Amino acid sequence: MQLSVSIQTLENSAFPAPLQLVTLTNSHGLEVKLSTFGASIWAVNLHGKEATPIPLSVGYQNIEDWATNPYYFGITAGRVANRIGKAEFPLAGNTIKLLANERNNQLHGGPKGLSHCNWDVGTIQDDNSVAAIFSITSPDGDQGFPGNLAIELEYRLTEANELILTYNATSDKTTPVCLTNHAYWNLASSKADGIVGHDLHIQASNILALDAEQIPTGELTKVDNGPFDFQQTKSIGRDIKALDNGYDHFFVMDRDTAGPSLQTIAVLTDPVSGRAMEISTTELGVQFYSGNFLDGTHQDAQGNQVNKYHGLCLETHGYPNAVNVSHFPSVMLEPNAKYTQVTVHSFKNL
Repeated sequence: MQLSVSIQTLENSAFPAPLQLVTLTNSHGLEVKLSTFGASIWAVNLHGKEATPIPLSVGYQNIEDWATNPYYFGITAGRVANRIGKAEFPLAGNTIKLLANERNNQLHGGPKGLSHCNWDVGTIQDDNSVAAIFSITSPDGDQGFPGNLAIELEYRLTEANELILTYNATSDKTTPVCLTNHAYWNLASSKADGIVGHDLHIQASNILALDAEQIPTGELTKVDNGPFDFQQTKSIGRDIKALDNGYDHFFVMDRDTAGPSLQTIAVLTDPVSGRAMEISTTELGVQFYSGNFLDGTHQDAQGNQVNKYHGLCLETHGYPNAVNVSHFPSVMLEPNAKYTQVTVHSFKNL
């Protein structure tokens, strides 16, 4: 294979407009397929050593499922990723009311957030990488959020087997911005056993404490020697049964330096194949979600039932519900300021 980028237009009545699917490929057989609907990762595949391509991410078999995407496979989540308690937040003495889509709360930007919008896309290529650059403007009042928010997201695949996500955004009004990607990963050649046999390291000695609706309370909880302790690499399945319904928690990164520098926060490994994915980010932490609500009602791209723990998410972003917790690091973007985030997925032992 060779370094390449291509665009395909797909028309399907399930979508409000034709899709553009962008395929990025490097010479090592790593392929990333992206969609303009939700600026989404549809597939990350590895071509080469085995007879058929090995999917490293999880997607739907039926294209129509991408239109509703109940599992949020691969989407860009925002304007604010994760949960906002009571679907509201204070701003300049007022209460900003948002559209709720998970009981009384807002999840991943609302029912018609960035994940369910058509983005524009362009492509570039140089000697060592190929990239797709997605852009969109979320209008003032979108899902309840103030300000016209202009967003640009670059997916870049390098010859070093890195998938680099670079986000930039500006707004004409003060507004919260906290973006992430919601890809589900399963690095195994066979998906039958899900991800409980994967090994995981997370560079975090604290998680955010949650209430009964998965909303951060404002407190931090030490992970030491408990089921949330991934400071030393361990099997995901080792302690998962000690939890009521698996992992869906924000791990606060132990940073070596202050400021938004790239630092490794997580390493996911399939011990059978030896394949690994290292995640570095400028963000403050990662939401580790073990696929607890995958319910078997859909099939993945290979025809397997997508059951509980079939794939996992490692979503890098700011503190969830920071808009309602004054001592959390702010996610507010001021006019004339710029939101920037970089997250790198480095694939090893391919």
